Amino acid sequence: MKKRSILLPGLLLMVFCTTRAQQFTQEYIDSLVKSSVRSQVGGGSKFALVGYTGLAAKFSKNETSFTNLIFDPILLWQPHQRILVEAELEMELEGGETHIELGYADASFIVNKYLTVRAGKFLAPWGIFQDRLHAGWINKLPTTPVGTGEDDWGIGPTAEIGVDLRGGIPLGSAKMNYSFYLANNAQLITDVADPSKQGTLTYGNIDASNNKKTVGGRIGFLPLSNSSLEIGGSFRNGKVGDKTTTYKNTGAQQYALDLTYVEQLAFIKGMFDVKAQWNFEYIDKATYADPADPTGNTTYSFDNKRNSVFAQAAYRPNMSQSKFLKKTELVFRYAGLNPADNLNGPGKIKQYTYGVDYWFNWRTVVKAAWQSQQDNNAFFVQVAIGF
Repeated sequence: MKKRSILLPGLLLMVFCTTRAQQFTQEYIDSLVKSSVRSQVGGGSKFALVGYTGLAAKFSKNETSFTNLIFDPILLWQPHQRILVEAELEMELEGGETHIELGYADASFIVNKYLTVRAGKFLAPWGIFQDRLHAGWINKLPTTPVGTGEDDWGIGPTAEIGVDLRGGIPLGSAKMNYSFYLANNAQLITDVADPSKQGTLTYGNIDASNNKKTVGGRIGFLPLSNSSLEIGGSFRNGKVGDKTTTYKNTGAQQYALDLTYVEQLAFIKGMFDVKAQWNFEYIDKATYADPADPTGNTTYSFDNKRNSVFAQAAYRPNMSQSKFLKKTELVFRYAGLNPADNLNGPGKIKQYTYGVDYWFNWRTVVKAAWQSQQDNNAFFVQVAIGF
């Protein structure tokens, strides 16, 4: 009797659960999800998950390895017709460690068709590389040009934390775009433990080290009616010394010129794409602890002026009859860095990169490139996918 008293309720429970499970069809579950989401998100709200991923391989005299495994999801949310929220999470595997960094996170309010106000951490409107070209599936080569901000000797920020006013203005058949911002200051590196970087800057500080904010911006001019040519100029000016140190009044002035020309030309039966950027940096003269003196009593100074440049040309015969050639692109880039006169810093760098890309579609590319640089020649292969 005891077994029957246990089995009978158990059997009834199984029948009940089976009957209820049959009611939870996919349509029913979908309706529950939709009703729940609808109560939390406004009717005009839109959400999208985009981003890019990639993997590269490097082959050099001293190294053969897979490197730069990257997965960068980008969240886009439009809670209102005039509001856009965006955030990028940069995830990269280096050696045996995973590095996670907030690439940017900002909210924009569209005032009108000529003005948008943006606040948060945003890609720096400094030239064209960071704001437009740095993503792996957009950059036409597996590497980034020296001196652009992605390397130890970069001139100019990758991102800013502050408020930005941006937009575009028609000028007859020509056009102009602009971006002006107020942001946290860069920070001057003075640490004697890293003498090669003394006198250079770090960016993206959420805690401002100086009470005086940095002012910067970029203006772009498109003189042709088809917008194939753009000429731009950027500036950035602010104090960079820590307010609690003797460097508090040390300032930095930075300027950049950029050029973009993209047009399909019938006489070469393809797309011709030119990008260039020239960066200048002037940091006020300051004294630094001499790393050669362990007592810290000896100081030195130097003329802290630097500049860097890159120029890139690409050709894709997309008017060819060959399906293979239409998806193939040839790329060449020159990049150079003229460092400051710091005897502990790097020497002059010249970098030549020759590449071939094959585009499976507009967001999926395989890149192969040979990069020639003094004592640092290497061959790279990269797969990059935007989604």
